[in-house]
Amino acid sequence: MNYWVGGTTAASSAATSSLDEPPWKKRKSNPPPSLPFLSLPDVLILNCLSRLSKSYYPKLSLVSKTFRSLIKSIDLNHARFHHKTQEPFFYVCLKFPDRPLPTWYTLWIKPEDFDKEEENKKKKSKLVPVPSSYASEPLLIVNVGLDVYAFRQCYPPSRNMLVREKDACIWRVAPNMSVARVNHVACLFDGKIYVMGGCGANDTWGEVFDTKTQTWKPLPDPGPELRFSTMIRGIQVIQGKLYVRSNESKDSVYDPKEGKWNVADKVLEIGSKCVVDNVWYSCRPNSFMWYDKEYSDWRVVKGLSSLNQSRRSGLMETFNFNGKLLLLWDKSTKPRRRICEEKNICGALIAFEKRKNGQVWGKVEWSSVMLKVPSSYRFLRSTSILT
Repeated sequence: MNYWVGGTTAASSAATSSLDEPPWKKRKSNPPPSLPFLSLPDVLILNCLSRLSKSYYPKLSLVSKTFRSLIKSIDLNHARFHHKTQEPFFYVCLKFPDRPLPTWYTLWIKPEDFDKEEENKKKKSKLVPVPSSYASEPLLIVNVGLDVYAFRQCYPPSRNMLVREKDACIWRVAPNMSVARVNHVACLFDGKIYVMGGCGANDTWGEVFDTKTQTWKPLPDPGPELRFSTMIRGIQVIQGKLYVRSNESKDSVYDPKEGKWNVADKVLEIGSKCVVDNVWYSCRPNSFMWYDKEYSDWRVVKGLSSLNQSRRSGLMETFNFNGKLLLLWDKSTKPRRRICEEKNICGALIAFEKRKNGQVWGKVEWSSVMLKVPSSYRFLRSTSILT
């Protein structure tokens, strides 16, 4: 087809110019290969992306601006919810000496055949900062019946609380807290949501939300001694009282019936405990144990001797990650030196199997160094959400 251009056809103009051009100008470089899938409607691309593991998203975000935009969009989260392809995400919060604010990281696990380079084959996982193309900022989740309440955890501080139904994916705004908070903690007790910390020195340190009346009320002030200045590790409900576990030298306890605060003794446990498939597991300095309910006794988990040798000290956390035990520990980058300025945060994922003879065996699915940090860093908190 010929197009009219300034009184002559485009075809005749091109023919004339080609006769006048030198031979080297006639040689045209090959055009870059086209990517037909980029011409697909966004809804189809979202449909494809939602069926892939999020572990592929960092590389897919480099394909094009379209991919990068869709991967960061809320529409992709809705599509993953619709297709029931959501995955558990594990987050940790760390404090570094050269940064005024805590930093959140999430666990990235490399898919099979993701990177064929020899030096990267042993790197099965790593901790990546958030937000990123892989994961958004963490949310503090509280389940109340058929509803799910959520609080933002990252800066800047916010008064917002979100809520959605468990079988829905769209969040709506719930009544605001009275104080803007960040990195606070929350728990459910007697149908009410208790929120503590994450605010200024002169703000209301704790408040409670009645899910029936949809109203907030301030809690009594715990006093300067129990208004922890660092991030709170978590809240445990034990025999009708709320135990606030801090990252400082003492804990506190709040009695909702009496409306009073008291100092609580630090829980000193050897190792870390975790429940996987209704079985208690205990990670101790030199062994893994599981609790045999039938005989009311702790027994050794078989098959983990190599892992026990590599993580003799520096235990940080054990966590139920998608039906398996996720273990985190740190160790010096130069263990033979008395003073070392850096540490490696390591991780391992363990699956358990109970055999016919009654023994429990553990299988390490992967184990790797996940992040290098200064020796003076502090581990503050961990959490997990489905996204």
